[in-house]
Amino acid sequence: MNIALVGFGTMGQALWTTARNRGHHITSVIDPTVVDDRITHRCLDEAALVGCDVAIEFSAPEGIEERIALYARVGKPAVVATTGWYDKLAELQNTYGDAAIMWSGNFSIGVQLFYLIVRNAARLFDHYDEYDVLVNEWFHAKKADSPSGTAATLGAILIEELGRKDSAVTARLDRRRKAGEVHISSTRGGYTAGEHTVIFDSPGDTITLKHAARSREGYLSGALVAAAWIVDGTHSFCSFEEVLTTVVGMH
Repeated sequence: MNIALVGFGTMGQALWTTARNRGHHITSVIDPTVVDDRITHRCLDEAALVGCDVAIEFSAPEGIEERIALYARVGKPAVVATTGWYDKLAELQNTYGDAAIMWSGNFSIGVQLFYLIVRNAARLFDHYDEYDVLVNEWFHAKKADSPSGTAATLGAILIEELGRKDSAVTARLDRRRKAGEVHISSTRGGYTAGEHTVIFDSPGDTITLKHAARSREGYLSGALVAAAWIVDGTHSFCSFEEVLTTVVGMH
């Protein structure tokens, strides 16, 4: 594939190497601030996307509306690995629903399968009110956002599947947690590429589900898989999770 990289921070630079090692061609690298000889454009515009089959972005949430509008206008498929913009998701999907956009808070195949495990576990625990649930995530000290898109997605899954839960809270709690809340706690420190734990706890026992990333490789591989799926022309504005559940035959 011919790929335009939008955002050239840690993930963008890692994707540059992985994509080239797998035989893909990088047509452009777009970043407004990073100092690197590989950057070809400081501004994402139509010229920056010339010659690419797909854009893959690991960028900042600021400006997401303009970027998605551009992908839609010029007809370029895009994989949006940027997080922190999901409050705008419904509006953007409603406006650009026919565009070839695939998004996710986490493009790791392992994480996506973990979502399915958590979803099906929650459906089982929904029958047993004595089990409460909580989410904890741990990332390296340099991660910029909190909570991660992965943790937010886990919270959304639990709210969807557990009738007794109706909201997620991600801030520090200086009060008693409400019965209908799922508390998502975030820890930042060290060097881990990401660890997410979902705990179902009762007075009698505890069941713990955990995904731990050893490196960024899973995220990069998944982003390239997503790019191949969105380039094939059969998917419009959708999540990576939606497509994967169809591929593995589970919901």
